[in-house]
Amino acid sequence: MKDHRQFARKSVHTNVSIFNETDAKFLGGLVDYSETGIMISSYQPITADTIYRFTMVDLPNNIGRKRTGHIQVKSVWSEQINGTLFGTGFKLIEADDEAYAMFKSYDERLLLQQQKENKNG
Repeated sequence: MKDHRQFARKSVHTNVSIFNETDAKFLGGLVDYSETGIMISSYQPITADTIYRFTMVDLPNNIGRKRTGHIQVKSVWSEQINGTLFGTGFKLIEADDEAYAMFKSYDERLLLQQQKENKNG
């Protein structure tokens, strides 16, 4: 798969489900993110150059409750990753406070994991 990223993205270390707000259909999972965009994997191709409103849902281990955030994105590219999955990159247009809080918590968790690896490494 060709790397289309313009900014370094960070991996997500929890399951984050992505739903289309229009019809509440499950689209796929968040693969990685940056300050300006996200990538999701899905079983169906997603049309490029289209604006979407997504609901992000996660259930992080450390808080024990479901979190929901809402984002508006524009699909930039989409291609088949393997025989069953498609990868799609999106430019982040807008995010609500909860979505920003979710992204921030992923950053904090990633930082803690890196610190632990450096200490044990």
